[in-house]
Amino acid sequence: MTGSAEPGHRLDSVEIKVTFSDARAEVAAKALAPDDGGVWCQVFFCEGPRRRPGELPLLEAGLILRLRARQDKEGDSTVKLRPCRRARVPRHWLDFHRRGDDELRLESDWSGERQVLAASLTRTRDRHDIDAVTDGQRPLHTAFSHAQEDFLADCADLPVDFRELTVYGPVRAERWRGVRHRRHELTVERWSLTPHGGPPLDWLEVSERVEPEGAEVVRASLLALLRHLDLQPDLAQQTKTRRVLEALTRDV
Repeated sequence: MTGSAEPGHRLDSVEIKVTFSDARAEVAAKALAPDDGGVWCQVFFCEGPRRRPGELPLLEAGLILRLRARQDKEGDSTVKLRPCRRARVPRHWLDFHRRGDDELRLESDWSGERQVLAASLTRTRDRHDIDAVTDGQRPLHTAFSHAQEDFLADCADLPVDFRELTVYGPVRAERWRGVRHRRHELTVERWSLTPHGGPPLDWLEVSERVEPEGAEVVRASLLALLRHLDLQPDLAQQTKTRRVLEALTRDV
């Protein structure tokens, strides 16, 4: 069902994701990423106060708050519901596509055998605005728009108080868009992180955003391409967001 369907059935796209970690990430990067280098950025995540070690209260409630500062002086802030329950999203948000610098996408995230509906509202920002927040010069809420705050208030299962959140990061990320392999146009993104007191961590995610109709065929073709290149994805296809947050908050 495409984004032109009735709002209650809206689905803008399907994003097929395959992840590789550590040594597999290095092999996959050599096979898939162009040699000319991608766009570098710093990625930060916000999490709430924890009542027990290892708890990720926002993520466990299906909430992701992310900040990105790119080398090209641009940045963005994103609030994402994953999984998103349609019944929790009012009609006026299902009708929302783009307003000013805010853009809402409803898409199916397909990682491994698991598909979940995700709703993400992203606000384009100047990189200096993101830097000022992550450096502690401005309050966290200033990185997010009024629309994003309203979206969380209307749709999230957990109330969000920006004053209680902690910013974790940065994660160093390099992204290549529009990478063509056979009939596929891929986004290749590599994240690297050296946690406190731990070894360096390395992830690579290959993703392809496609129309909902025919997504199964595209996914089968993508997996066949990876097998042809002798690339072995991780057996446990956890999202890189969870893996990174677990590493960032470990022993903190």
